[in-house]
Amino acid sequence: MSNDDYIQPLVALGFTEIEARVYGFLVEQSPATGYRIAHAIDKQPANTYKAIAALEARGAVIVEQGDTKQCRAVPPEELFDDLEQRFRRSRTEAAERLALLSRRSTDHRVYHLKSVETVIQRAQAMLGRARGIALCDLFPAPFELLSDALCDAAKRGVRIASKVYGGETLDGVDTVGLGPAEPALTNWPGQQLSIVVDAEEHLLCLLSDDMQDVHEAVWSNSAFLSCMQHNNVAGELRYTQLLAKYGDAEDRLGPLSLLNFRPSGLEILQGHYGADACEASSAKE
Repeated sequence: MSNDDYIQPLVALGFTEIEARVYGFLVEQSPATGYRIAHAIDKQPANTYKAIAALEARGAVIVEQGDTKQCRAVPPEELFDDLEQRFRRSRTEAAERLALLSRRSTDHRVYHLKSVETVIQRAQAMLGRARGIALCDLFPAPFELLSDALCDAAKRGVRIASKVYGGETLDGVDTVGLGPAEPALTNWPGQQLSIVVDAEEHLLCLLSDDMQDVHEAVWSNSAFLSCMQHNNVAGELRYTQLLAKYGDAEDRLGPLSLLNFRPSGLEILQGHYGADACEASSAKE
């Protein structure tokens, strides 16, 4: 074949280089014997036969029964549909198996995130894990990128509240802001993204205005830091609503404070450092 641009995409899908060449040849020249394929792609027959066997096991080629063993490529559309279905099944199984291995981490460290893609993916994953409450402080660009994740969490019954800066609204999400009077849009050096979920984990980020770079981004699942951040964001939300003179500010957002809502992160913190935990530790000593 004169055009081998198909090789790298197939290698990216898990084919070896020789498997990709064999499959590409058969797409164009089916049926063919292993010897003919080896000669055409300039590979040793033994290696070519191994590649054919691997492709047959993968479901990419079919081999005629009999002495000649003519080989034929499975049509690409059919092959890729099958590969996609296998990937989905494997992905689901892997996720289920790994979930059995996972345990709640007692890691209290603070981690720095370096790319915008990582920041957005982490924020979406956090909202996907939310069970009780998620508080946010989102500039317009991050809000738009996270709107689907916010809506999905709200539909699951998670209490969602976010400070916004462009008058954004979403069904099921309490959004508060000062609208055009918001000074942060002109005075803050970038796009802010702050999320705290269940007072268990939080993400604080300052992204560039064009959303291409990360100025600062930290994530932690420290219950102590997350509880503090929960109250910080709750206070910011309530203060913003009072400034905007929402008459029902106290009724809608008063219960968001850490001690009123009592999210699971507070229970974790109390379990680590509360009076009962201290007494248990003293008893052991």
